[in-house]
Order: sequence, then C-alpha cells, then structure tokens
Amino acid sequence: MIQRISKRKLMKRVASAALVLSLLPGCSLLPEEEDSLQPPVLQKVQKEYEIVEVKRGNIERFITSTATATSGRNISVSFPETGGRLKNLFVNVGDLVKAGQPIAELDTGDLPMRIKLQKLNVEKRNIQLFEATTSELSTDDIRLRELDLKGERMVLDSLEKEYNKALLFAPMDGIVTHVDSLRTGEGVEALRTVAVIADPNDVDLVYEATEAKSLVGAKVDMGVEVTIKKTKYSGKVLQTPTTAPKSDVESVNRRNAKSLIIGIPSLPNIPLKIGEYADFKIFMEKRDNVIVIPRNGLRNYLGRNYVQVMENDRVKEIDVETGLTTNREVEIIKGLEVGQKVILNT
Repeated sequence: MIQRISKRKLMKRVASAALVLSLLPGCSLLPEEEDSLQPPVLQKVQKEYEIVEVKRGNIERFITSTATATSGRNISVSFPETGGRLKNLFVNVGDLVKAGQPIAELDTGDLPMRIKLQKLNVEKRNIQLFEATTSELSTDDIRLRELDLKGERMVLDSLEKEYNKALLFAPMDGIVTHVDSLRTGEGVEALRTVAVIADPNDVDLVYEATEAKSLVGAKVDMGVEVTIKKTKYSGKVLQTPTTAPKSDVESVNRRNAKSLIIGIPSLPNIPLKIGEYADFKIFMEKRDNVIVIPRNGLRNYLGRNYVQVMENDRVKEIDVETGLTTNREVEIIKGLEVGQKVILNT
C-alpha cells in the first residue's frame, strides 16, 4: 500500500533531518576546504640588446675586382674600296704578324695567272732590248724595243695594283686579337672589319662592371691599386663611362657605358699578355674622422632614417642624416654624438 504524504509534512521531515545531522560532531554536508593555491611569482624579464658605442673613424667606398689586359692601340683592317668573295684567310686569333704581312685575300679569278704571263712578257721584252743594244740595230729600233718594254711593264703594274686591292695587309707589327668568322667563298663588303691587330707593348686594363651604376663617381686620373702576379703597382683611371668616345656601333657604346680603362704609368710595358687578368682596387670615396656606425644600426621606415639608442635603460628613437654608405658601415652626418649607444638591428 502506498502511503501518501502531503508536501507540507515532507518539508518538515527534511528540515528535522538536516538539523540532526548538523548537530552530529565531525559531520558536515560540505567537503573540507583545501589550502588555497598561491598565485605564481612573476619575474621581470630583461630584454638583451646588441649595442655599439658611437665613435669617430674613417669610411671608404671602393671597387675591387678583376680587369683584363687589352692593347691601348688597336687597328681594324678591312678592304677599303671594293668587296668580293673570300679566297684565303691567312691568320688566326693570337698570331703574331709583321707589318705588310697578308691577312686575307679575295677571289680574283684568273688574275694571278695573267700576272704571271705578263711577267714573262716583261722578261721577253727585256731580252729583246738587250739584244738590240748589243747588235748593230739602228737607234730607232732600239727606241721601239724600249717602248715595248715600257708598255709591258705598265700592263704588269696595272694588274699587280688590281691584285693588291684584293689583298689585305697587316698595318703594323702586332698580335691578332680578332678575326671575322668568314668562310671561303663568302662575300666580303668593303670596310667590313676582317681582323683587329693590337700592339702587345701598349697594354691597358679594362674592367666591365655588371651594372653601370656601380661606376658612378669614377673619374679620370683617380688612383688605382693594381696587383699583377702578387706584385702591387700604382695605376690610374684613363677612361670612364662619361669620357668614353661615342661609336657608330651600338654594342661598343653599351660596353663603354659600364667599363673603366686603367693604366699603369710607372710601367712602360705591363708584365701581362693581352687577355690575361689583374686584380685592382679603386678608392671611389673616402671620409676621415667622421661618425660611423655599423650598417645594421641604421633603420628605415617609409623613407625615414633613424636609429635606436639606449638612454637610462630605455630605448629611444633618433632621426639621423646619412652620408657615405658601404656594405658594412654608414656615415652619420647629423643626429648622433660620440659616446651614445646604438642598438643594432639583429
């Protein structure tokens, strides 16, 4: 049988039970409180900076690289009047030649044979004249044979001049530094450069930069330190991109726009062969006793140049004006004083 208890009576019984339990010793409806946790101790973290002290020093910008030995005197040789088809090319790059030595020959058909035949005619007329002067022929007969000889010689001279136009000769003693890539039978226009002869005793050094802007500031007569086979020499700049002569050949102008020519006045004959290399160093700019800091001490943001300095354990930003800048250092014209401590950007 299910006994029904009113809600009011149920509440009274629960309250009585709770009162009894609360009076029992050592009893509690709530769990014992544990010891409260202490908050963690926060330690102040000191940030470490790499710092340099501002000092005065010297700063210089220089170019150091390798230059190629080239001749200061180069002569291009070409057929001056008429072109033709190539018959023979007698030289190669690197050959030493003497003045008047044949460089190339154009095809002249049967002209060489005609010259040989004409030389025979001249020789024949010479013999006839000799016989006339040793016999009892009249003066008129002798004169006629003299005229015959003169005529044959004139024809021979004309043929030889025509043939010489088809020959290209070395204009001076030197070394062949360039030969056109002509083939036998290929057409050769008048004034086309067939070869270049260089004077091996007139040697300069040529440096071709990868970018023209790296040569900004280079001037004629600027000092150059040249090292040839571990020996140092004093040289100077002979030609810069701004002083290079203009050429009708665009490729030459492009090369000159990023090239320097260096000479060594103290050496009448540079101990280098054409095509060999020498190391050099050009001091482009130099500043003495100026404020200089490492390049990574300078900061830039949206065109603003500034540095961070440490003052009284606090970081402070200072705007600066820069001067000469190299890969490692930068000159500070305005904004810093000796003794300040600059924070490096690591």
